[in-house]
Amino acid sequence: MHSSRRTLELLIISCCLAVAVLGCDKLKGGGEEEGAPGASPENEMGRPLADLELPVSLRTSDPAPSNPYKVESTTEQLRLDGEPVANLDKGFVDEKEQQNGIITKLAEKMRSPSRSSVALRLQANMPYETVALILNTAKQAGARDAAIQVRKTGAATDSNTGWLNASGYLMSSKADDVPAFTATKVRGWNDFTDNWQSIYEGCRTAASRSCAYVNENFATGGTLRQELMSSGRGININFFRRGLTPEQEAEEEIKRAAHLAAKKEDFLQGRITEEEMIEVLMLGDPSTYALFQFRYQEALKSPSALTQTMASMCHGERCGIVVTADKISPLLRVVSMMGAAFPDGTPSPEYAFEMSWTERPKPKELAEFIERQMQLSAH
Repeated sequence: MHSSRRTLELLIISCCLAVAVLGCDKLKGGGEEEGAPGASPENEMGRPLADLELPVSLRTSDPAPSNPYKVESTTEQLRLDGEPVANLDKGFVDEKEQQNGIITKLAEKMRSPSRSSVALRLQANMPYETVALILNTAKQAGARDAAIQVRKTGAATDSNTGWLNASGYLMSSKADDVPAFTATKVRGWNDFTDNWQSIYEGCRTAASRSCAYVNENFATGGTLRQELMSSGRGININFFRRGLTPEQEAEEEIKRAAHLAAKKEDFLQGRITEEEMIEVLMLGDPSTYALFQFRYQEALKSPSALTQTMASMCHGERCGIVVTADKISPLLRVVSMMGAAFPDGTPSPEYAFEMSWTERPKPKELAEFIERQMQLSAH
């Protein structure tokens, strides 16, 4: 009797030990059973993006996009229509995940001919380079319009989110003088100089700013490049004279040299005074650009000095605007800059987003100098 009971107890203990050993083996990964098919760090859903993490803007009332590609991203993960696409490193796309300005995995999933817009729900501190890569990928996939989800300044509830739209947006290389805008009229440099005074006065309403002074010595003719720029802790509204051929620029230089030579002769002949000659020399070359710089906080104020700076040029007529930024500039500064320059109630511009990975062409004079030096060193 005792022997049978002892045998039964040993059998029970042996079974329990076997179960325990097998259980530990499973915990160590020694079993054959695996997780759900396809589960991996690359395609596991990351944390959701909260509304309070969206960028803020003075423009929030644009209409919501219809049937768009829905791109959402934190600084850790990029998603399309709720599905993970790629993991990010502090908001940046790995170089292996991109080719010629295209996020390859995102492009592979954007294959719906019925969708012509992209809706971006992005974390406010996403770097501009990644935002431009997303926009360029969507553009190559056939998207014509983009919409960025934003929230009102000071908003803390879901009801205060909205959209800032970039209808008919373009992607622009740093080599482009003026992008090939199609929905807006090409403006001339003279349009800027005619409005320089009011632009300057608008800039001066900011508490902290650097405004290009109005002067009488400015060039005439040529086309106009208007840009919003984010760099470091500053944001700019810039105007550049463009559209002249190298031959036209050379002709202008000849005319300026001839004008200066004539003034020197006038001085030598006693037709102008020494003070007048000094004034001519101090005047310098005619202005071909004007830069208006603000602290980034100015884009969060209402009313904003950026609104007043842009008003005389683009609030009565839709403009073509280049958006440019450092690679690391956070989306918050770029979007708040756009919203402050064109707040609710003003015409939305035709935007061209500059591709930060492209290069600016080297100046012609520098290229000629390098070529001469190379020829000399060959002898």
